Amino acid sequence: MEIEKYITERWSPRAFDDQKIESKILKEVFAAAGRAPSAFNEQPWSFVIGEKNTDSYQKIFDCLGEWNQKWAITAPVLIIAIAKKTYSKNGKDNAHAKYDLGAAVAHLSMKAFEHELYVHQMAGFDAEKAREVLEIPENFEAITAIALGRKGDKEQLPEDIAKTEKGVSKRNDVEEYVFTNSWGNSF
Repeated sequence: MEIEKYITERWSPRAFDDQKIESKILKEVFAAAGRAPSAFNEQPWSFVIGEKNTDSYQKIFDCLGEWNQKWAITAPVLIIAIAKKTYSKNGKDNAHAKYDLGAAVAHLSMKAFEHELYVHQMAGFDAEKAREVLEIPENFEAITAIALGRKGDKEQLPEDIAKTEKGVSKRNDVEEYVFTNSWGNSF
């Protein structure tokens, strides 16, 4: 895998090609998520996946906010990423579960990119509705929705959304977020 290429070319498109993703590739992508590090090797992540034209896809789609529904409709795969709130070994709160889920989604994203697939994570979804319609247990929390697929043509998007498709975004300089000795003291 060309990790440098992933790091520099990664972005979150809204225009997706609705071409079906092969089951073998989806399993590889989720297997990569499962290899992420986690506190005490707890692996507190779960995913509910919906492939286009399935009940699962429609349930996830119905949980998305209106803005996200406008563009996510073309993605061939929708996902709800879920974190387990407590440790299995002792039932105590797992304050690192969301962090660990983020690592799993990063691994998923890298493996997807290796297959020329793109990931767009969304905060704009109704987590409580997802809990209800996907029957997520109380000890788990829906954290983010994800669209997965091959990059599509931005011309297929509504005009207001197509304007947002600009490719890789500008990133902050390292000096803006890495400090030494004390906060604000650039590295």
